[in-house]
Amino acid sequence: MSKLASIVLRGFLVIFGAIVLGLSVTLAKQQVVGSPPAETSFFSFAGAFGLIASAIAILAIFIEKIPRVGVIAADALASVFYLAGAIALTVALKPASSCTSSSDLARYNRYHNKLLNGGCHNVKGGIFCPNAGTDGGDNYTSGRCQEVQADYVFGYVAFVFGVASVVVMLLAQRRGGTSTATYV
Repeated sequence: MSKLASIVLRGFLVIFGAIVLGLSVTLAKQQVVGSPPAETSFFSFAGAFGLIASAIAILAIFIEKIPRVGVIAADALASVFYLAGAIALTVALKPASSCTSSSDLARYNRYHNKLLNGGCHNVKGGIFCPNAGTDGGDNYTSGRCQEVQADYVFGYVAFVFGVASVVVMLLAQRRGGTSTATYV
C-alpha cells in the first residue's frame, strides 16, 4: 500500500476523531447545571485519544523508528474507546425514543434525559431544566438529541475504521511488509 493511500485512510480517522471530539465538547459546554454526564466526558476523551493515535500513526509513516507494535496497540485502544463511548451514548439516549416526535411522551423523555436537558434543578417537588426551557424544551432537546445521535454514529464509524487499520497493519506485518507501507 502506498504512502498516499495510508495518509488518506489515516486522514479519515483524523476527521472522525475530530468530529467525535468536537460534538462531545459542544455537548459538554452546553451543560449549564452541574457537570457534564460521564458519557459525554468519556467520549470527549475517546475523540482526543483517537486524534493522538492517528497523529502518531501518520508520523510513523514518515519516521520508521516508531515501533509498529505501538501504533497497532494505540489503534486498537482507540477503537475500543470509540466503541465503548458510542455504546454508552446509545444506551443513555435510549429512553428518548425519538428526537423529532412531538408526542407528549417523547417530549417528556427528552426533557428528562441527562444528555439532552443541559442539567436540572429540583424545585418545589419538580424538576426545572433552565437550558431546556419551560415549554418542555422541545427545540433545545430535539437539537441536542440529534447532536448525540451524530456523535455516536461517528464513534461507530471511527471504530470500524480503527479495526480495519489494525487488521491491515497486522496482515502487512505478518507478510513482512515494510513499515512505511503498513501504516494504514
